Amino acid sequence: MQRRRTKGWSAPLDAEDRKPTYVGRGTPFGNPWAVTRTTIGTGWAVQWAGHANQHKPSGVNDSIPANDQRDAHALAVEMYGTWVHAHPALLDRIRRDLVGRDLMCWCAEPLPCHVDTLLTLANPKEAS
Repeated sequence: MQRRRTKGWSAPLDAEDRKPTYVGRGTPFGNPWAVTRTTIGTGWAVQWAGHANQHKPSGVNDSIPANDQRDAHALAVEMYGTWVHAHPALLDRIRRDLVGRDLMCWCAEPLPCHVDTLLTLANPKEAS
């Protein structure tokens, strides 16, 4: 679900009357790979935006060009999936804290979002 800044908006509650869990940057579940606008190439790229506790994989460029906005989002999601799988403690936390929860991020639908990765990891039986 997309988080919004519209005055008066509040996220809908789930079937158990719980607010969705925000999983954007600034949370342990945030995607450290940000979709950015650039002045070169197609104008879209994915850039490392991780915080101090998130370490960029070695050998990966800080900025990776993309073909268009959708491609940049798909690349950011792919990079996130790879990054999460390299962090077993985070995988355990995802499976413990996000199971059965509705998740919320700033990505606009229908663009790819790391929320899909989190939902699959937290609810593996539903994904198959």
